[in-house]
Amino acid sequence: MPSFQVCHQFAATGTCTYGGGCKFPHVRGSAAPSSATRSPTGRRKKYKKRRSNTTQFTVFFGDYPGFDYDPGNSAILEFYRLCDFYHWDRDDPDREEAHQAFKDALVQEFNDIYGTDENDIDSWHKICTVLDIDPLPDTLQEARDEVLSKHINIVDLVDNPGGHVTSFESLEDLREYTVGERKYFPAENAYAGGLLKYLLREIHGTYKGNRRPSGFRNRRRRFR
Repeated sequence: MPSFQVCHQFAATGTCTYGGGCKFPHVRGSAAPSSATRSPTGRRKKYKKRRSNTTQFTVFFGDYPGFDYDPGNSAILEFYRLCDFYHWDRDDPDREEAHQAFKDALVQEFNDIYGTDENDIDSWHKICTVLDIDPLPDTLQEARDEVLSKHINIVDLVDNPGGHVTSFESLEDLREYTVGERKYFPAENAYAGGLLKYLLREIHGTYKGNRRPSGFRNRRRRFR
């Protein structure tokens, strides 16, 4: 088995949303290292890759049979492509209806992947895993601190379960990426569970503790 870590997303599907910018080698069908992660105490936790043939996105895009949904692409970029496919203007009622349904799907997909309980250390460990945080933190507070210290895009968390998510060097790098890729996560949604609400609360700077500001905080308040 190779000693380096390969791109899990490419190994499993033959595609990677980061393309040539991916920091891991693209090896199709490789014997990639196990997704099991060892904690400081030696125990191992395995997080199965949750992706199946049916996701919230396949259900959503399935309502538009004329559109050829590409699950290998970022779901949010596929939504923008859907808008172009139907020639929807920003104020088009059909676009507004589809937009709301897509935001619901995006939030529900996050819940399906990572869970809804902000006090469940396993949910934070799942996020730590895609951020390549190894070993996994032993306590809930340590896991939260590790995640919230990273400059990451929440849409990428949804796009890359079981793979890896890039942590940017600075807030400015993350801001440039978020704007350039148009990967804005909805700030409020009726389907948001406790874990997502916790993350979004941190994003918008309401945390009053002693930790340094999270890299999430640069995100815009509205999904566009």
